[in-house]
Amino acid sequence: MPSSPTPCRVAELHLRSAVEGRSARVYWPGPTGPPTRPLLLQFEIGGLEAADDFDAFCRRLCRRHDFVVLAVRYGPRSGPHPAIVSDAMHALEWAADHGATLDADPARLHVEGRGAGRALAESVRRLAREYGWPPVLPPLSFR
Repeated sequence: MPSSPTPCRVAELHLRSAVEGRSARVYWPGPTGPPTRPLLLQFEIGGLEAADDFDAFCRRLCRRHDFVVLAVRYGPRSGPHPAIVSDAMHALEWAADHGATLDADPARLHVEGRGAGRALAESVRRLAREYGWPPVLPPLSFR
């Protein structure tokens, strides 16, 4: 009988950011260890009905690609676009500063998005390049 994949460990986080009390989730594949796994900051913008689907998507990313996933969701009414981009930049800076405490390698930081979150991720990657910090790896090729 084939073994089932190791379930991801999941924890809720509260990030200090442009949006008061921004919550996020972190997903770890398997047991903890030295911070050698890449850190994937994953954005999504969507309604409440998509929250369970986003959770399942992040769990699959975590298991299949052996990433520590930091997932940040925005509701469709999270405010004007510039406020969301500013908040997402705060999440990126937090990830770069705290990646090792999540048992991830902050030097292997990826930023991705799903749905409307894809455009947000591209804006965040572009701003990080313009500002020169934090270092973000090129987009991933899986979808």
